[in-house]
Amino acid sequence: MRKPKQLVPFIMLDDKNHGSPLYRQIYEAIRRAILSGEFSVRMRLPASRVLAQQLGVSRITVVNAYEQLFAEGYLEGKIGDGTFVAAQLPDDLLHIEKRKITAANKSENHLPLRLSPFGERLQSNVKSIRTQTSAIFQPFQNGLTAVDKFPFEIWSRIAARLNRNLPREILGYGEPQGYLPLREAVAAHLTSARGVSCTPAQVIITSGAQQALDLTARIILSEKDSVWIEDPCYQEAKSVFAATGAKVVSVPVDEEGFNLSATPKRGAEKAKLIYVTPSHQYPLGVTMSLPRRLALIEWAKRNDAWIIEDDYNSEFRYAGRPLASLQGLDRDGRVIYMGTFSKTIFPSLRIGCLVVPSDLVDIFTVARALNDVHSSLIEQAILTEFIAEGHFARHIRRMRTLYEERQKILIEECEKHLGDLLEVKKADAGMHLVGWLPEGVSGVNINRRAAKQNLKLAPISSYSSANELPRDGLILGYTAFDKRQIRNAVRKLKAILVEEISK
Repeated sequence: MRKPKQLVPFIMLDDKNHGSPLYRQIYEAIRRAILSGEFSVRMRLPASRVLAQQLGVSRITVVNAYEQLFAEGYLEGKIGDGTFVAAQLPDDLLHIEKRKITAANKSENHLPLRLSPFGERLQSNVKSIRTQTSAIFQPFQNGLTAVDKFPFEIWSRIAARLNRNLPREILGYGEPQGYLPLREAVAAHLTSARGVSCTPAQVIITSGAQQALDLTARIILSEKDSVWIEDPCYQEAKSVFAATGAKVVSVPVDEEGFNLSATPKRGAEKAKLIYVTPSHQYPLGVTMSLPRRLALIEWAKRNDAWIIEDDYNSEFRYAGRPLASLQGLDRDGRVIYMGTFSKTIFPSLRIGCLVVPSDLVDIFTVARALNDVHSSLIEQAILTEFIAEGHFARHIRRMRTLYEERQKILIEECEKHLGDLLEVKKADAGMHLVGWLPEGVSGVNINRRAAKQNLKLAPISSYSSANELPRDGLILGYTAFDKRQIRNAVRKLKAILVEEISK
């Protein structure tokens, strides 16, 4: 990708400052940019005539500034060949200037912060909330799609067709609830594929699942309200709830999913909101049983509580009979359904959806409008056509087959090379596996070592609020990586595990 053209820094000239001539002000601004690293070596500067026009000064003023910079060795070049930042500058001068800039920034920015309660809660948890994202696909990074297998030629063809004759309705401001044709397509897909009971009027298009969580938390929760979440749990959801000031209560997950019988009986308020990932629990990967689903819905009805159903990875089921979504089983309007296209199309698309009970449609639409009005209408229109023409369903079927093959490769490689070092079992659904470590081995330490080998792991312990887990585990994403990448990553992981266990 071509790098953006580097321009001259913003220079505010003060022609009333008699103590500093205009040429000197230009000289100082360019010199600071060079010493701070804003201007890289061999970077080309604008011609004196061009810069003079930009600044509204005479050309001789800029020439005088350039000549001073040439004389001191900051610039080099010849007339007619261009003006460049010098390739070599005194190291000690650069280091001194950088230290001055760093010290100045620290002293200038160290101000008392007057924040709202919401802001203070975020400030106190910045390190734990800030997610680590990367544009580099690193094995075993979880939640990444096989972008190399996505039908971009079809996506591009749809985009080109729309761009040649863009409808007026997608060039202005759209409905906060979302582009109606997309809501119609989403409602039809969810009804068919997930057993969701909804109309397009109940669908809210969001900028990914995280915005869906944030909207729901702000609308439903007040400070000190009780929220029940799975343990271990998707940490970004936990952070969203905690930021509202709600009391977050962790509830254990077993082989049947969220364990309602393990919820607090005394000394704790009943939940106003319950967050679950029933189709493929994150991160353990278990599926909530039908009796547990029905019991949870009945509990919410009796106790006037809401349920957020994060239908994580529901599209990728490789074995067993599919279970209907919680929302599809709900007859009393207690379930708020949440989905995303980041795990089926590609992560950067940032389009998700909510399906809310009819009584909540207006308030969610208003909150969506206040948040960021609406997601990109052009991308919503492209996605609409992609779904309506059948490409989305075909893509899901192809990825389901591919991901099942890649899961099989990962299991075979782990069995061949890791043996007793890591227990990895087949999963019936999802985009990752859990590798269980021997007792006493720290997933955090393994993760730290793995990062140095360009492997992106996540320890199960980092998703749990329990004081002690029977043993730690590692999340192994496989969907974005081919056979060669998986093999090489397993071999690296073996060396890391042997080193850690034998220390």
